[in-house]
Amino acid sequence: MRVGSRVAWSYGNTKTTGKVLGIAKTNRVSIKGPSGGTVTRVGTPQDPIVRIKSDTTGNTVLKRRSELSPAKKAKKK
Repeated sequence: MRVGSRVAWSYGNTKTTGKVLGIAKTNRVSIKGPSGGTVTRVGTPQDPIVRIKSDTTGNTVLKRRSELSPAKKAKKK
């Protein structure tokens, strides 16, 4: 997995996809959520935090690498 890769993850009962924007070099990562609150995720060197742009909402999300799987290429509109 690297920057630009397409990934998928489960969110509730749905499968969501997005594009990797970056992989954290630190264990703790925080971003501002869409409602203005702070979202913090904690990873490990073996399971780092990945910053992703969601295809569904366009928002930036944080996931541990273990929560992600490779996704098929996006359909062209």
